[in-house]
Amino acid sequence: MATAWDYIVIGAGHNGLIAGCRLADAGASVLVVEKLPIAGGLTASHAYVAQAPRHLLSIGAMDDMYMGQTTLAAELGLPALGYERIPLEAPYGWMNEDGDTLLLFADFARTVEEIRRHSRRDAQTYIELRTAIDWICTQQDRFFARPPAAFGTWSTLKLVAKLVRDPALRRRLTRWINGSAFEIIGETFESDAMRGLWAFWVSMVCPADIDGTGVFMAALGNVHRAGVHRPRGGMSSLIHCLQKKFEARGGEVRTGLAVERIVTEHGRATGVRSTSGELLLAGRGVLATCAPQFALGPMLDANVLDRDVCERVASIPANAANIAPFKIDMAVGGVLSFPKAQARRAALDGFDVRKTTFMTGTLEDQRRHVRAIRLGQRIDSPPVYMAILTANDASLAPQGEDVLYLHSNVPADLSNGDWAAQKAAYSHTIRASAHRFIGGLDQEIGAATDILEWHRSAQ
Repeated sequence: MATAWDYIVIGAGHNGLIAGCRLADAGASVLVVEKLPIAGGLTASHAYVAQAPRHLLSIGAMDDMYMGQTTLAAELGLPALGYERIPLEAPYGWMNEDGDTLLLFADFARTVEEIRRHSRRDAQTYIELRTAIDWICTQQDRFFARPPAAFGTWSTLKLVAKLVRDPALRRRLTRWINGSAFEIIGETFESDAMRGLWAFWVSMVCPADIDGTGVFMAALGNVHRAGVHRPRGGMSSLIHCLQKKFEARGGEVRTGLAVERIVTEHGRATGVRSTSGELLLAGRGVLATCAPQFALGPMLDANVLDRDVCERVASIPANAANIAPFKIDMAVGGVLSFPKAQARRAALDGFDVRKTTFMTGTLEDQRRHVRAIRLGQRIDSPPVYMAILTANDASLAPQGEDVLYLHSNVPADLSNGDWAAQKAAYSHTIRASAHRFIGGLDQEIGAATDILEWHRSAQ
């Protein structure tokens, strides 16, 4: 038996639920399906460690950098549904093994002074960059909705020429749009702190060694615009509010329902079939918010897409670059710290560095890491991304205990062995790398490492 809706949305993360809200507001009947037992996808804060039921881990998104710069939360009435955001004073930063730090404060002038400690030249460069960064951030709906390559080099350059009158700014933007982030970072900054911070940031977004990735450097500039916020109670608090909104509009969410196939007839999507064989019909369309490699790959019958589209799917950077995220989300039975960094900050300003998300490694470290990943190899002491989430939101764990968010890139496909055999080795290497900076890891209760498997399932 088949049940029909106007639209079916695959994936109950924030994208899927917001799409459902918009469609329901337009009067459509909408079903949102989610293969996991809870809504949220990679935007879910949840007790993933069974032995730590009061520790809410965020295995995917943890910050609101972009939605907070729009009117979306107000339009959907999320604050009235209980959505509360915590502003971060210094959202991101860089740290070396000696405990030296560079913090990006929401306050621009304070950030400039922070950069000046590392390089007077870099501080002046950062001031000069602000015009370019603000311009790109203003255009982010056009630039970040799809990669710059999707515009074509010529059309992008025409856009810059039309909208940017200052020749010096136009030259800088043209270089960022065409060049690789690694090249531009090396040309722009001289201190290890600035070079390492920006190199890690872009490497999380895209392969930073390919042309056209320089533009993604600008994303860090949003720290000084509307700022970076963290939903109180974790990202699932956003999901709960979106689901309330969606269901109040007559929408339906089904969790634990995995889609095996998008059903098509005469070149259009007409529904989905679940892994259990249930057929769900969509009279007007199917939206997929899961990875495009999956939605435009194994979810479709052969020959639905033409050859050109299939080739473009195969060339999506997450496929072609062999780069995948590896996450370790840890429930800790005590208090974590950055002991060397905190001791150094005590002599500067006493800022609580537990509240900042840190990136490590120099530009050269990032380049070496990317080269190894492309070859399917593992390196010792890889750069790591570290956030003690409970430092800004104590509600994520019992009092006096912490939640840790670790990330490092790894090869999607290995040169020697498979992931079942190598996962423990990669986990050990990333933990050991983080141990150089973090104190208190010996109090771990348990950990979840899930994103890599989700990434690979979408290949």
